[in-house]
Amino acid sequence: MNIKINNKIYEAKENETVLDVCKREGIRIPTLCGFEGLPREGVCRLCLVEMGGRLMTSCTAKVSEGLEVITENEKIEKARRINLELLWADHAGKCATCKKNQMCELQNLALEYKIENFHFIPRKGEITGAEELDLIKDNWSRVVVENENPCISRNSELCIECRRCINVCPEKKFGFNYRGNSVVVGTPYEKVLDCSFCGKCAEACPTGALTDQNDYVKIVDDLDNLEKFSVAVLDLGIEEKILKVIGKISPEKDLNKLLINLGFEKIVKLGKENLKIEFVKNIKDEYSRTKKINQQDIVIFFISSRIYEKAKKDKNLDYVLSEREVARLVRDKEKIKEGKIKM
Repeated sequence: MNIKINNKIYEAKENETVLDVCKREGIRIPTLCGFEGLPREGVCRLCLVEMGGRLMTSCTAKVSEGLEVITENEKIEKARRINLELLWADHAGKCATCKKNQMCELQNLALEYKIENFHFIPRKGEITGAEELDLIKDNWSRVVVENENPCISRNSELCIECRRCINVCPEKKFGFNYRGNSVVVGTPYEKVLDCSFCGKCAEACPTGALTDQNDYVKIVDDLDNLEKFSVAVLDLGIEEKILKVIGKISPEKDLNKLLINLGFEKIVKLGKENLKIEFVKNIKDEYSRTKKINQQDIVIFFISSRIYEKAKKDKNLDYVLSEREVARLVRDKEKIKEGKIKM
């Protein structure tokens, strides 16, 4: 079937959405709740387009023969900006200390749309001090900050309720708690997150609400310690993922150079034949024997999307870093070292 987008005819397939066609044809439509392989639910309301004079979410609008779509005009722009400003209202001013700074999809859209005025935040003088205090208390009464598990850090203050984590989790560990304007995304009965820690939720989260858990200050100390021999063990296929994430904050394409600049003395790349974690843990013994280095002075960093391995760390495996954490170190290492930022 054929549909018309911005007065140009495109071929579409049955059961496709307008957003599917636009993505395939390279037509830019912003979205925050949309993620590859997940249900399209129109939660963020940013993918609005005009069809038949009405604004509709392109991620849920199915194509049909002769459909006419407009993706950019003044009405669409205004609606997107209002929706984006509502989402951004709780985030403004928090970027500098956020783990996702410069890698946050919401932040990038706020910059793209130049969201500078905040019509949905009470200005000084518009409410009394007592009202402001009550508002802050009410907001914080439902905020969950969890760092108790070894792999995933949660901060519901930064959540935009896009449902990505709810839909992507294979174990269904996330859902909505409370009702109405008190609703928050969380774990059942607000218990500490306990799962297989596949990391899909942290990968899918568009903001800093779900991030990787680690002791970044200790990591930076070990990388800068001249008495330590730091080894980066790269999991199969992780290089492409690292460069994809780092591409948002650095133009450097040479991964080896980036890792050496971080303080790694040796880089080991795993092949298909040695993917088991036992092989990674044997590297410390091997280097101690062949390089004549004291085992206590060798620091092994396993760089992998398999963040569940963090729960299996021992004396032979010091750290497990995801591609997102490597990007954060590239971005913030000096600030962490100087104590300007704590992550």
